Amino acid sequence: MDIEKNKFESPSQKMTGEPGSANAAAQKVLDRGAEAYGQAEKAVSDVYDKTAEAVSKTYEQAKSYGSENPGKTLLIAFGIGLGLGFLLGAGASSRPSRTSRYGQPVVNALSNLAQEFFR
Repeated sequence: MDIEKNKFESPSQKMTGEPGSANAAAQKVLDRGAEAYGQAEKAVSDVYDKTAEAVSKTYEQAKSYGSENPGKTLLIAFGIGLGLGFLLGAGASSRPSRTSRYGQPVVNALSNLAQEFFR
């Protein structure tokens, strides 16, 4: 009957003893572990909150840029799609083709163009 009663106790409730005993040492280790876990949980939560805030801010900036400059945004999206199409098309065949010769310079030019617009 006592076994069923003790089954629902936490490890800290099970481990009580005199200050110099093994149970007291184990309790100290459990307490330190719980404290370290709490600190790690708080640190991860803080970092997650900061990251979510930064991503949200960047997303809002991109949305506002797209609203203010729809033509540029459309051209950038078209250029990125074209460049990815060249790259993916060139990777599908094993022999060098026209797309492999033109793909890399086009992608480089489009990425430089996109960098200039977002500075």
